[in-house]
Amino acid sequence: MIDWITCKIPCTHAPIQSGQVMKLTPEGEIEWSSVCRTQVEGSFDTSIAVRSQGGDGEGHATELHFSGNPAKFLQGHNIIGGDDICHLVEMAMQRVVIQLTDAELVTPFFQNAVDWQAIREGRFELDMFDVNYMYQLPSRSDVNAWLRAAEYCSHTRHGRPRNDKGTVYWGKHSRRWSIKGYGKAAEVEGKGKHKLPDHPRFKPLRDWVQDKLRLELRLRQLELRDLGIKYAFQVPPARVRELFSEYIGRIEMTEKMTLSDDVALKLPRSLAGTYHLWKGGHTPFDVLPKPTFYRHRKRLLEFGVDISNPPPFASGNNVVPLVRVLEAKPVEIPDWAFKNRLVAVA
Repeated sequence: MIDWITCKIPCTHAPIQSGQVMKLTPEGEIEWSSVCRTQVEGSFDTSIAVRSQGGDGEGHATELHFSGNPAKFLQGHNIIGGDDICHLVEMAMQRVVIQLTDAELVTPFFQNAVDWQAIREGRFELDMFDVNYMYQLPSRSDVNAWLRAAEYCSHTRHGRPRNDKGTVYWGKHSRRWSIKGYGKAAEVEGKGKHKLPDHPRFKPLRDWVQDKLRLELRLRQLELRDLGIKYAFQVPPARVRELFSEYIGRIEMTEKMTLSDDVALKLPRSLAGTYHLWKGGHTPFDVLPKPTFYRHRKRLLEFGVDISNPPPFASGNNVVPLVRVLEAKPVEIPDWAFKNRLVAVA
């Protein structure tokens, strides 16, 4: 789905009354000034930032700078959504115009049918956009284990990724492109700006994301221009999916990783090493000092694990190909999401 979009929409309109930031010289002359952004409120405290820019010499602005998450603006969430940039921007702009007109920030505003047609046809400049897809793993703990393994077992041309509060970033500060991976359940249940609103209509979504890994690609202006992309019509939905697959494919990973099971997640650190040693096919009695072995055995029995038994083989079900998740087809939007009008489609 398309997430964040930053673009410049051509339209002649009376400038939005949003104020300016200025820098004055010691003599009181204006050195530079910048028009402030106006936050247009959408569903469930979401917003789109807009700003008038350009001029026709007759007091009219000629462009609207648009920045925000149109899916979240329209739906109240960004868990699922569409891949059509033009359609999302058009629907978001319809609501933006209504909000600005009602607030009497512009008079008149965006009344030209030609301007609307330009949006519909994608004849507006793209400066940046995010696209993401969900991948299903066996459980939420597997999502966390995948992210931990990816932190140490993967790299791109940017080098190894970095983990920031549970989100793994490849090329976080790149001026061209970056990728991040995270567990969507943790994000929507957190205390930050991405927390899912506490509303009954969103409960199915909250349940649905529990075992979902999200991978998100951000393409910035420098990279878009190198790709020959300047206008939105150059990235129809099929091209969006193609770009996502191409850049995700740049993540190089080791062939396998071991997912932590439910027992490992409950163990204190002092026992985790012994448990993984045993789980990996080794005999702790041959490695640990005898007192340590019996002490750990006694404590691990409380978790239903007896390390005095023959060790399991490391080729068990908890060893999975790390690349399999990336090669798999992203999770489709469930039918009930359309029936419950949780996706902006019209």
